[in-house]
Amino acid sequence: MNITQYIKDSFEELSNHMTWVSKEEAQKSTVTVAVFTILFALAVAAIDFVFQTGLDNFFGMFKSI
Repeated sequence: MNITQYIKDSFEELSNHMTWVSKEEAQKSTVTVAVFTILFALAVAAIDFVFQTGLDNFFGMFKSI
């Protein structure tokens, strides 16, 4: 199969044989993913802060010795 026929068949498949979600459903999914991404990023940042503070305090104990 040559590349031109492959591209034509691909466009035909995408335009006539696929079921696409509605715009509203796509927007809802996008918002859901964005919210969970932000929440996950905040959780990772909080865990990083806790570990960094703990390690700073731990190694700070040895500075004064």
